[in-house]
Amino acid sequence: MKRICLLALALASPAFAAPTAFAADEGDAKARQIAEKVTTEGAAIFDTFDARAMAATYDEKGVLTVFRREKESIEREAHEGRAKVEAAYAELFKSPETIKSRNVVEHARLIAPDLLTIDGTFDLNTLKPDSIKVPFHQVRQQKGGKWLVLSMEISLVPHD
Repeated sequence: MKRICLLALALASPAFAAPTAFAADEGDAKARQIAEKVTTEGAAIFDTFDARAMAATYDEKGVLTVFRREKESIEREAHEGRAKVEAAYAELFKSPETIKSRNVVEHARLIAPDLLTIDGTFDLNTLKPDSIKVPFHQVRQQKGGKWLVLSMEISLVPHD
């Protein structure tokens, strides 16, 4: 019993915990670096109003899900597959204006070396002080050297 207590105490000490914490911090830093790169590139593409280019950032079977408040309920609208994602962006881009969008990465995590989750906020137009800020959650997979969107969820639900 005494040996078990000593082993537990030793494993809980900072000397043993440091390598694990360092590895987690290193992984988080890498995830954040990748997330900031892909979301910065995504905002630049968004600013061109090119629906096809936006859809090309998605996996062939990628899903764009939009949550909206409709009266007293939250409605979910899903666009599955690149063609439907492209159509959704084309609809959004019908009335373009001069914009400078920006993504702010709040959290990024590598689930596996080729699987990344990103949570953040999309600022539709930094040129306007009252621009809407849209929370998002992305899951991306690295394929062929690109981090493609498997799933993108955005919430167009005003925070009261």
